[in-house]
Amino acid sequence: MQEIRITGEKVVLRPMGYEDTDLIVKWRNNERVRGNFIYRETFTAKGHENWIKTMVATGRVVQFIMCEKKDMRPVGSVYFRDIDRIKKEAEYGIFLGEDDAAGKGYGTETARLACDYAFEKMGLKKLVLRVFTDNEAAVKSYRNAGFAEESVLKDVVCSDGEKKDMLFMSKGKETLVSFVIPCYRSELTLPKVVKEIRESVQNLRQQGKNYDYEIILVNDCSPDDTFSVIKDFCMEDRKIKGVNLSKNFGQHAALMAGFHQVKGDIVICLDDDGQTPADEAGKLLEGIEKGSDVVYAKYEHKKHSVFRNFGSKVNEEMARIMLGKPKNLYVSSYFAAKRFVVEEMKKYTNAYPYVIGLVLRTTKRISNVTVCHREREIGTSGYTFGKLIGLWFNGFTAFSVKPLRLATLVGCACSAMGFIYGIYTVIKKLVNPNVPMGFSSLMAAIVFLGGMTMVMLGLVGEYIGRMYISMNNAPQFVIRETINDEE
Repeated sequence: MQEIRITGEKVVLRPMGYEDTDLIVKWRNNERVRGNFIYRETFTAKGHENWIKTMVATGRVVQFIMCEKKDMRPVGSVYFRDIDRIKKEAEYGIFLGEDDAAGKGYGTETARLACDYAFEKMGLKKLVLRVFTDNEAAVKSYRNAGFAEESVLKDVVCSDGEKKDMLFMSKGKETLVSFVIPCYRSELTLPKVVKEIRESVQNLRQQGKNYDYEIILVNDCSPDDTFSVIKDFCMEDRKIKGVNLSKNFGQHAALMAGFHQVKGDIVICLDDDGQTPADEAGKLLEGIEKGSDVVYAKYEHKKHSVFRNFGSKVNEEMARIMLGKPKNLYVSSYFAAKRFVVEEMKKYTNAYPYVIGLVLRTTKRISNVTVCHREREIGTSGYTFGKLIGLWFNGFTAFSVKPLRLATLVGCACSAMGFIYGIYTVIKKLVNPNVPMGFSSLMAAIVFLGGMTMVMLGLVGEYIGRMYISMNNAPQFVIRETINDEE
């Protein structure tokens, strides 16, 4: 039998073998344990060895021994039986054999570890279990582990003749949602955002949605104590991963850094200031469930400053004209994307990432859902006018050649105007030889054409400069350190 170790914070699961026969027999004959099974006859070593030979060894059952992590003391067992490899289903079972192991959270953690193993390693998609309705502690533990009630089995007859009601519960494979948050000057706002994400996922689970979460917090070299706050989160929750960039690369580069850390089936990006409502993430996920590859949050009333709203409007128009964004599509910093979209975005390695452009060139199955935009409670936006200009330049120089085509059209138009004006001047002189040739009009034409030439040269230079920087392998981002990076 292949040696497997599944390690948690409190327990370690190891495969059950013949050497555990005496323990299993002792545990199953414990009156407390026996009362939780339908089969209540005396358990024997011969019967258990036959179970291993006919069920475990043949792959029809997978069974582990649950051990306390601190000293590897065996305290119980967990198993999957009636494994259907075609339907990818199995029945889940667990029991604590040692009386002093009850009430320590071993059952809940074991359920989480074992279910993760069943879904990820065994390839199962659904687990079911039966538990007596009066076993309240077990029912609570199963609920905490993500099992949902499907039906009540009335008057189930046990082997000793007793009739009891049983709950039939099930759990499907969970969809992991990765929340990616670029962080800058957010030491005061970040705790509320993280708390809201946790509560949002918990509410979705209570609604029967099989979602789990991880949070990727990317510190974009914030000058305050943002990364200290991120460290504290990572210490208390293994589902939170911290990424510390070596310098300030900007929001979109920070998002790209986060994309390289995600493991989720769906990725949700949101801001660190609390204005993007994490408690409405369910709307984005619902849009993904309906078939969209990317779902953007749309705000009926934005709570940004006039300057930010103007910048967003310009960004919208630029994306529509330069990048071919559909007119009725609203794009924002709060969106959800399927994993394949993120994987495609990660292939972009140039120094000037623009997430909206990467999304638009990856898929056309993009939709909007309406959410509430909140007032900013603390601080001011980190976007200055210069940063917005830089963002716009990233968008239309990295993902569109339309500015160059526009420059060509403007050049042709100026040439045509100059040619027409020249003909007009000649005709005017022939009609009235006394008309003086104007110095002012000549200078105006020179200044206009010279200015247009410089603009066009600057635009071409911007493209060439970015090509040069990209050829020099300038990094999108540089990670100084990561926390809770299991790899």
